[in-house]
Amino acid sequence: MTGPGRGRRTAGLFAPAAGSRPAVVAGLGNGVAISVLLLAGVAAGNAAAGAWAALGAYVTAFTNKGGPRGPRTRHLLVAAVVNAATFWVGVWTIPLVPLTGLVLAVLVFLASMGSAVHPVLERLGTMPATALLVAAGSTTAGVDMEYATLLVLAGGLWYAAATAVLTPPARLRDVLADVAQPYRLVGRHLTALGPASITPPDASASTTRPDAPGDRARPPRTAPVAARRRSAADPAPPHVTVGTVHPDTTDALRRAEGATRELRGPRGDEHLADLTDPLVRHAATLADLTTALAASGPPPPAVRAPYAMLTDAIGRQLCRLADVLTRRRQVTDSTGGDPVPGLGPLEEACDRMRAEMPAGAHTYPEMARAGRQRRLLERITATLAEARAEARTLALLAATPLSAPPARPVRLDGARLRDAMTLRSGAFRHALRATVVSGAVFALVHWAALPHGEWAVLAVLRVMRPQYAVTRERVAQRVIGNVVGGTCAAVLIAAVHEPAALSLILFVVITVGFTLRPVNYAFWVVFGTPLVLLIGDVSHPGSWLDAAFRIAMTLLGTAAALVGSRLLWPSWEHPRLDTETTHARQACAAYLDTTLRSLSHDGPRDDTDPGPDARRARTTAEKALAQAAATSRHAHREPGHDRAALDRAATTVDALTTLNLLVAALATHRTPRTARIPALAAYTDNAGPALADASPEVSRRHADALTDALDIMSLHLEELHVRRHEELATGRTGDTPARAAIRENGPVVELLQAIAAVVDDARARPWQETTAPGP
Repeated sequence: MTGPGRGRRTAGLFAPAAGSRPAVVAGLGNGVAISVLLLAGVAAGNAAAGAWAALGAYVTAFTNKGGPRGPRTRHLLVAAVVNAATFWVGVWTIPLVPLTGLVLAVLVFLASMGSAVHPVLERLGTMPATALLVAAGSTTAGVDMEYATLLVLAGGLWYAAATAVLTPPARLRDVLADVAQPYRLVGRHLTALGPASITPPDASASTTRPDAPGDRARPPRTAPVAARRRSAADPAPPHVTVGTVHPDTTDALRRAEGATRELRGPRGDEHLADLTDPLVRHAATLADLTTALAASGPPPPAVRAPYAMLTDAIGRQLCRLADVLTRRRQVTDSTGGDPVPGLGPLEEACDRMRAEMPAGAHTYPEMARAGRQRRLLERITATLAEARAEARTLALLAATPLSAPPARPVRLDGARLRDAMTLRSGAFRHALRATVVSGAVFALVHWAALPHGEWAVLAVLRVMRPQYAVTRERVAQRVIGNVVGGTCAAVLIAAVHEPAALSLILFVVITVGFTLRPVNYAFWVVFGTPLVLLIGDVSHPGSWLDAAFRIAMTLLGTAAALVGSRLLWPSWEHPRLDTETTHARQACAAYLDTTLRSLSHDGPRDDTDPGPDARRARTTAEKALAQAAATSRHAHREPGHDRAALDRAATTVDALTTLNLLVAALATHRTPRTARIPALAAYTDNAGPALADASPEVSRRHADALTDALDIMSLHLEELHVRRHEELATGRTGDTPARAAIRENGPVVELLQAIAAVVDDARARPWQETTAPGP
């Protein structure tokens, strides 16, 4: 890999997680709740006691999975008691190393099985095993460990109580935070479209996609137009460019829809749900209209400046709307009735183009494209106006409390547990793998009498995941974090010997570390390494050499985890890639077919609501595509595979992502006139099978039929352009059937051309019939 490639891969390890902003605020509260115990210890003159209590709060904090305040507090109280109990077991079993290893194996196995055994075990995770290892590694320091056990228990109970007090009760504003995110993303997309429209086409054609870090540079995809002779007065219509659309809005919309669904459940009410649903639907409409605008290509030169001004203004207003929903801006700042600035200049520029076109200053396809973009922006501004009014109402109700859902008893599912206790189960294989590797490392460090050997076992528990690719990524993050964070900790340990001063430093480290933990695991490792090192140094001061030993043990544990994930009952992703890709292709084909058939329906329709069938098909396609994309990412990090086959699968997933966006854009152009487009029925009958059919020969025949249908559509559109030129030459500048047909059918035909090009990239090929063997 080249130097720049390695740099992008390293930067990707620290990329923020999607939707992590709200969790950052909660992380700050966690950090303060833990670190205040250190300050209490300093104030009481016993910094070591504060450190042990902070350790108890620390391990309990990792079991905080969120949720309603009441059930979450009860779970945290249980976690505090369980962690303290396993800490006490570690204190009393350390003289009997085999017994400690047996207890560790049981705890690791149960933690790895997680919800397959009981949801409580999933919440506890590896924290009981962590408490056991911390106690086992601390008994040689001459500390009163029974007293330390009580402090660990007190720290855990304190954290449970503190989070119950610090966390406000659930209110509508929690739902609005999820609803606001799609508006913010669409606003940023629209703001970015303005500068992009000024970029010359030749320059933009080589731009890489910004939303796929580390991917190969890919030029924006364009739809080919059927080759045929055209006169100078009737040039080919512009190509449809879709390389600038942003699929990350899809995840935000799904989170918003999930948040509003909860309002119809036990913790919400129907009235609030009825108010929130339209705001989410408007966000989805804005996302699809923005995709259609991006797919329409760059604006003609005559309207570039007002187009850029308008998209920037709308984007800023969408971000202000999101700020109102998240309380970053007062309600009155968002809800004025002022029109969006820039719409007037764009209309004037379009009128000038229309007036200058008979003189040959502009081509008719350019004028039609400018008019199409103006109409899309008018629909966007109209939808924005409706959303602003709804946002005002909901922002005033943001403080409305939401009731907690009733507690549901959770019982052990014996049948499910029996099904999971086989080697066919990925959870069972992971549990065996984690238990064997952690037990082997525990035995090794004790047999070799390695100092701070428990850190090697802790590293195994932190990085080992069911998928090899995820384990490999966490190993890289943990190695980088330990080198950076451990070096800083060693310097502090060597330079600072006063427990009170170390406690104050820890206050800062814990607060920052827990604040950044939701953003990316690598940030947490950078701050978490000095955190645990310094907590141990407060309770029993050591030296910088101890920090170096601990870092070395961490590197040993991460290496063992990586080797174990590779050799012991591995769960490879690449054998499943063809299956996942085929499923995504079929789901996207069903979504395409449903949307095309809605276009063929001749009659009145609501162009803001695709209908329940289209919504279900789209959701299914997005889920299947997300699973295929995740499998593709994981497979690329696995050894022993066919790189060319994986690259082809990644190309297919990329094409399907583009296809979904184009289909969403196509749905925004539904009018009664589209049903009368020639050859639309033939296109509809062949588009889905061309994509979904597993036989390359059958798929090829359907693709050829698509090309034939597009030729007929393109000739029809060409005839309309010729007719319109004749009308303009005779002074008929008003609305005519030809002009209306071009206005309504032109964007549909161009999108159908783009869809056919993407279908050709994503359809089954002869080399896709086989799967690369596993290692």
